[in-house]
Amino acid sequence: MSAQSPTGFALVLVLCGSLIATVGSVASLVAHDHRLMGIAAAGFAVQFLGWKRHARRNGGAS
Repeated sequence: MSAQSPTGFALVLVLCGSLIATVGSVASLVAHDHRLMGIAAAGFAVQFLGWKRHARRNGGAS
């Protein structure tokens, strides 16, 4: 079984979510403000939606 990478809008969601999560985490560490982790959480949620969209398109049962 070969794994398929996300494409299209799912790929955009996964990459943007990763970027947002990374920026939020780094900003939280640099600014010493735990409230900025909310940005990271939003990024993780966007990334999750991208992976769910990818799985749904490929017939996954997730």
